[in-house]
Amino acid sequence: MPEKDTKQSDDKGLLYVLIYFFTWLTGIIFFVIEKDNKKVRFHALQAIFLGIVMMVLSMTLILSIVSLLLWIYGLYIGFKQSQGETIRVPYLAEYADKYV
Repeated sequence: MPEKDTKQSDDKGLLYVLIYFFTWLTGIIFFVIEKDNKKVRFHALQAIFLGIVMMVLSMTLILSIVSLLLWIYGLYIGFKQSQGETIRVPYLAEYADKYV
């Protein structure tokens, strides 16, 4: 369920879309670079986990389509976060919470 974030002072526009753009690759980069911003680190971990799921699903042609849809979903999550709305990916968000 999306949560509205009224505090947007630390939001950096389309940074969150960029985090999800190359999923695990940009997720790792932002997770390593950003040490202080827990929101950026959370979304970086979600992107990493989403990328791993996409790589596993892309083993077959039909699941490659699902993988493409997951990538689009990741971009949607990044876009919504850039507007101040946090979307938590079911199951993956709980793992991201553990490591932030």
